[in-house]
This record gives sequence, C-alpha cells and structure tokens, in this order.
Amino acid sequence: MSQELKEDAYFTHDGSLTLKDDETGELYHNRAGAYTEALANFVEPLNLPTFKDETGQLAFLDVCFGLGYNTFCLLSELAKNNLQVDSIKIVAIEKFQKPLLYLGRVLEDERFRGLNQCILSQTPELAEGHFGSWKFMLGCGQRQIPVHFELLEVDLRQAVPRLASEMPGVFDGIFHDPFSARRAPEFWTVDLFSCYAQLLKQPNGKVVTYSAASAVRSAFQMCGLVVRRTTSVGEKHGGTLAMRPNVLRLHECGMPLLEEEQAKLAGRAGVPYRDKQFCKTSREILQQREQEQRELFPW
Repeated sequence: MSQELKEDAYFTHDGSLTLKDDETGELYHNRAGAYTEALANFVEPLNLPTFKDETGQLAFLDVCFGLGYNTFCLLSELAKNNLQVDSIKIVAIEKFQKPLLYLGRVLEDERFRGLNQCILSQTPELAEGHFGSWKFMLGCGQRQIPVHFELLEVDLRQAVPRLASEMPGVFDGIFHDPFSARRAPEFWTVDLFSCYAQLLKQPNGKVVTYSAASAVRSAFQMCGLVVRRTTSVGEKHGGTLAMRPNVLRLHECGMPLLEEEQAKLAGRAGVPYRDKQFCKTSREILQQREQEQRELFPW
C-alpha cells in the first residue's frame, strides 16, 4: 500500500496504523498508539522473561487478530530472548478480511524489522493477508525456533468453545481484543471467559485485554481466575490481566485492583454479560443483563 492511507485508515500518535470499523464506528486501537497499546496492554503483562527457560512449545491465542499488532509485537519481543523452547504456536481468530489487507503495511513498521524479514522471506502469503496455516523460523537469541501460525477465518463464538474442547490447557497467553462490550456484549460474556479458563496452561496461563469494565473483570472472577490491572495507555485507565489462582510469581503479574475498582465488582456494574449457548444477539444479552441488575439491585 502506498504512503497515502485510505479514508478509513489512520496513523496513531506513536506512528502506528489503525482502522475505523464500518459497523461500530470504533477505531481498532487507542489513539495513543496501536503499537504502544499492544505492548503495554497485551504483551508486557505476560511477563515474557519468565518464558526464557521454558521447554516444549509456547502457545498463544489471539482473538480478533485484526491488524496483527498484538501477535507481531509478541513475536518481536520473544525474539529478544534466548528461548529454549522447541516451537511457538500462534492461533489467530479473525472474521473479516479487511484488516488483513493492511498486514504488509503494519509489518513495514521499523519496530518489526526483524519479524518482517522472516515473514516476507518465508511466508509472504501471511504478509499479504491470506487465511491459512503458515510456518517460519524466528531468530531468538542464538537459536532459530519454528513458528506455527494458524490464521482462522471464523466467528470467535464458534471458534473459542471448539478450541476449549479440543485444546484444553494448551495456551500460555490469550489476547482478547474485540470491540468494546458497550457495542458488542456477545464477545464479553462469562460463558466465553469460561472457555478461556479451560484453555489456559497450568499454572501460568494468562488472559489479557484492554478492557477495565467491571462486568468484564467480575466475569473473569466468576470463572475462578485472579484479576489484576495493567498499565494505562493514553486516556484509558489500563486493561485487565486474568490468570489461574495458582500462578507462580503473582507479585510480578500486573497490579492489584484499586479499592474502588474492587468495590464495583460486587455492585450493579459488576453484573456480567451472559450467553450460555453462544447465540444471543447484542440486544438480547443487554436486556438479560438489565433484568438481572434490576433483580439483584432493585433500589
């Protein structure tokens, strides 16, 4: 793509690219920076240095892959570590073709130089935005580690429950990055997060998201996960990190919720979104939540 951007594409303040969604009108990323948000709200909370001495396979699930910043930032940061793992597995879920058409442009960012060279030389189809399964070698310190990359064209409400059944306990990290619960509550339900809890690897698997909503955090807690907050980016108040209660080195994972944040989880704002069969419309989910709020907090 040329330097001139299409009318629905924008540069964020850190020089990285984002898009505006036609249906919701929301930008894909924080105006402070798509790269900055990916690093601060998604990658750094995973505490990547703890993976340095891991063996076997590292696995990550990127839900709502979009422009790819979260995964590309993850791989770039992993490359800085002298990993001992045998392989890295990426499963990326994306329903729409549109953002994938910009992957080559995203990878041209100087901050992705090494990763861009790997992908362009070994799997150019990925940079061109094609769905499919790809494999390339990523230089990590003194080693070349195979990356198995699956980019799935599917609705997340169909894919995540199936993965929970087929791949329980596999993922070291899950990126949850759909549009906001205000616009798309069907992607923020306690039922979906229950699937994430099943997918997390013992003991240190983590889910990260940009949302700090009380309904989101309470839903994670209802799934038996420990909830912490992540660093603020731009005008946003930081995101959410959720992990198994037996996670090692908990003190190094995110920050404790503030007292007022914790209090909201037990109140009206903390009532979660529900969609047990993964089939309700946004309107139905919102109406059901409003009814539950009235029943629990009638005053």
